[in-house]
Amino acid sequence: MISSLDDLAWLFNIRGKDVSYNPVVLSFALISQDHAKLYMDEHKLTEQEKLTLLKNGVEVCAYGEIETALSKLPENSSIFIDPKRNCYAYLKLIPKSVRKIKDTNPSTNLKAVKNDTELENTRIAMTKDGVAITRFLKWLSEQIGKTTITELSAAAQLRKYRAEQEGFVGDSFNTISAYAAHGALPHYSASAESDVEVKPEGLFLVDSGGQYFYGTTDITRTIPMGPTTEEERRDYTLVLKGMIDGCKVQFPQGTCGYQIDAITRRPLWDHNINYGHGTGHGVGYFLNVHEGPQVFNPTPNPVALEPGMITSVEPGVYRPGKHGIRIENLVNTIVLDQNEFNVWYAFECLTIAPISTAIVQKELLEQRQIDWLNNYNALVFERLSPQLTAEEAEWLKAETQAI
Repeated sequence: MISSLDDLAWLFNIRGKDVSYNPVVLSFALISQDHAKLYMDEHKLTEQEKLTLLKNGVEVCAYGEIETALSKLPENSSIFIDPKRNCYAYLKLIPKSVRKIKDTNPSTNLKAVKNDTELENTRIAMTKDGVAITRFLKWLSEQIGKTTITELSAAAQLRKYRAEQEGFVGDSFNTISAYAAHGALPHYSASAESDVEVKPEGLFLVDSGGQYFYGTTDITRTIPMGPTTEEERRDYTLVLKGMIDGCKVQFPQGTCGYQIDAITRRPLWDHNINYGHGTGHGVGYFLNVHEGPQVFNPTPNPVALEPGMITSVEPGVYRPGKHGIRIENLVNTIVLDQNEFNVWYAFECLTIAPISTAIVQKELLEQRQIDWLNNYNALVFERLSPQLTAEEAEWLKAETQAI
């Protein structure tokens, strides 16, 4: 039995609009050796779509019939059920004589490893998203101090640029648009009551993402809006150091997320600074922006990274009442090398959008980190400039100049 909506969407290759931001369909499934029953509102499918599913061994049944189906499972049969992704009431419907095998849905591990087609399409989505982000950053830099910009109006402008991209479906989560002290709240959500003006000073944090037919994006950039303090510049550089180290790490096969988490935090730990959230989460393929089973956080999660897994790298610094800084890229695990010691993996940066260098304290960076930053911004210009107007490309060229 499978009831987690992202697993069902991936397994049957369907997407819907039943949940905000997540393109899933309310449904359940019972899968046997040679047949599957998909329980959902069948009015959401055309007759041709139902026929296509049926030809592939999938029978569409009414959503409410799942309860009867569970209660009538054959005596002394077996059912595989994920205890973390099913409700207790449905577990109790299963006859006592039925053997219950409790473990993680097999589909959870399978969908975490993207195939070549999914990865190539995701790269297309990242380029489109990068164009939208670039246009937003250009607009912000040119309008700040000239027109009134608030947290909510900035988020609306970013969505407008995303919506102009072919294949855009919607936001992948509620945009975190946080100016100054609001940035110190990692999961801040601007409202009519909390909305403040973004002024030409200090730091502005924007954590946002898009759902495209090509894939799912999630990106954070912290933008200096004008004059900044020494503390803001230092914190920004330390977060950037951590993000770079997390993105450029090489690691042996079998490495788990908590090891990447520690490597990413170290530049901050060296200055007795830490952050209270995970370093990264898995990301779906035109699916949920948060996807397992891999995760980068201090918890000793035993899931090892595999090639094709897409994960975020997003360290931060949060000073209550002052500012918050977070910089985030999505990365794909790739095979780097193989020798007598092990198979070695690395990360391919999927996110393609400029990282501001305006307030970087270069003396805090090692040469390898400077090289990574310069190479990354050069790649951003190379990938995005053909998609931009001449004026936009000129702005991006200046924004991505090597330090």
